[in-house]
Amino acid sequence: MKRMMLIVFYIVCAAVVFSACGGGSSEISQVSLQDTEERVPITIVDSIGVEIGDSNYVFANVMAVEFGSDGNIYVLDRGKYSVFVYSPDGEFIRKIGNQGSGPGELLMPLGMAVLGNGEIAVCDPMQTGINIFTADGEWEGVSAEFNNNPPMEMTGADSNAFVALKITIDFVEEPTTIFTVGRYEDDSEPTAFYYEDEFPFNPENLTELLDRTMLSIEYAADRDGNVYLTPLSTEDYIVRVFDKDGNLTLEFQREVEQVEKSVDEIAEEKRWMEAWLTNIGAQGVLIDYDPNPYRYTTSDIGYDSQNRIWVRRGTELIPVFDVYDMEGELLFTAEVEGAGENAQYWDFVIDEHGMLAFSLNPELFCKIWIMELPE
Repeated sequence: MKRMMLIVFYIVCAAVVFSACGGGSSEISQVSLQDTEERVPITIVDSIGVEIGDSNYVFANVMAVEFGSDGNIYVLDRGKYSVFVYSPDGEFIRKIGNQGSGPGELLMPLGMAVLGNGEIAVCDPMQTGINIFTADGEWEGVSAEFNNNPPMEMTGADSNAFVALKITIDFVEEPTTIFTVGRYEDDSEPTAFYYEDEFPFNPENLTELLDRTMLSIEYAADRDGNVYLTPLSTEDYIVRVFDKDGNLTLEFQREVEQVEKSVDEIAEEKRWMEAWLTNIGAQGVLIDYDPNPYRYTTSDIGYDSQNRIWVRRGTELIPVFDVYDMEGELLFTAEVEGAGENAQYWDFVIDEHGMLAFSLNPELFCKIWIMELPE
C-alpha cells in the first residue's frame, strides 16, 4: 500500500482540475535468481519525530523526505507549510518557508526535491508552481509555472533537475488520461521521458485511474542524472535504469511467484482508501476502490554510494530488499531489523547517504527512521 495517502490526494487533484519512453536500447537480462543464504541486517540507528514537545520535531503531515547532497535530511510537512532541515543524526537545523501568500511563503505544498546544486524545489500550484530556495532557506523565485496539473512525487537529480510524474486529463477529443514520468529543469516541459501511458479517462473507475497512474511505478534519481525505475506489477519483477536523456542503459527481470493478499489486507486497504477519499471531500470521482487481490512484486527502489541498486520486495510485509550491482546481478538480500509487518506502510528513501523511512499510517504520531546501509 505504497504512499497511499499521498496517492489519493494527487489523484483527486488530477480528476477535479480537468486541465487540458525514452529512446535507446540495452540488453535485457531475464534470469531466475535465488536468495542469498542469509539476509544482511539493516539497522535503525536513530529517528526524528515526537508526539509532544519541541515543535521542530512534531510533524503534522509529512509529504516528502529526501537526503540533500550535503547529507542533511529535508522533510516537507504540508500541515506546517514548511521544509524542515535536520542533520544526518536528526538534529534540527532550520525551517524553510511558512504559511502565507507572499514571496517565499506556501499555501499548498504538494512536493519537494533537493536538487543536485543544493537548491530546494517545492511544488505549490497555489503559489505559481516550482518555488526555489537556497540551502540556507532564502527564496530565489519560481523556476517553472504550474497553476494546474503540477508535477508530483518529485525527486532530486543532478544540477538543477528533478524527476517527477505528471497526470493530464486531455479533453480535446475523447477524455484521455496521460501519465508520464519525466525530467524537469527550469521549465514546465520535461526534457526527457522515462515512462508514458495513455488510457480513456473514466471518473467512475477510480481503481483503474489509481492502478495506471500513481500505483503503476516507483523511481529514484541520482546526482549523476541516472533514473532507477520499477513498474508496480503483481506478476512481473522488472528493474530499469535510464540516463538523464531517457536512454535505457540496463534492464533485468526476476522470476517470482504471485502472493495473494489476506482477506484482512484487502479489507483494510479498501477501508483506508475510501475513508480517506471521503474525509478530504473528494469530488469528480466515484468513491469505490477495489484492491488487487495480489501483492506487488516490488514496492521501492533506490541506489547507494557503492553503485548498488536496492529493490524492495512487495511480496513481503516486512521490509526486505534485493541488492544488485549495475549489471543486474544479485549481490545479497537485506532486511530491516525489528521493523515488523506494520512497516508495510513505510515509504523508503535510499541513496548514497543511507536509508530513511516514514509511515503513511502511523499509529500515534509521525516519525522518520534513519538507517545505516551495510557495506
